[in-house]
Amino acid sequence: MEKFLRKALLIGMGVAALGKEKMESFLEDLSKTAENVGDEDILSQIVKKGEETREDLENKIVKELGGLITKGKFATKEDISRIEDKIDRLEKIIKEKQK
Repeated sequence: MEKFLRKALLIGMGVAALGKEKMESFLEDLSKTAENVGDEDILSQIVKKGEETREDLENKIVKELGGLITKGKFATKEDISRIEDKIDRLEKIIKEKQK
């Protein structure tokens, strides 16, 4: 569990760094074309880029956490569902034998 938390923290720090680098790059590109663009256009571009970056980062986080969960041998929803099904079948067998 400690390794999992450590990796999750490192992922968070990496995401923060990646977000900063992408935003700096975007703002640099935007400043080159700012003379030809109105204030509202700049703001809408920043919002759009922020949404794209957020979605990209969310996808990367989900992928990384999925890999960590798989490597960490954590139970998935499918694993839990399969166990619940087995318990239900066993309970049914026990009830039938008690009759």
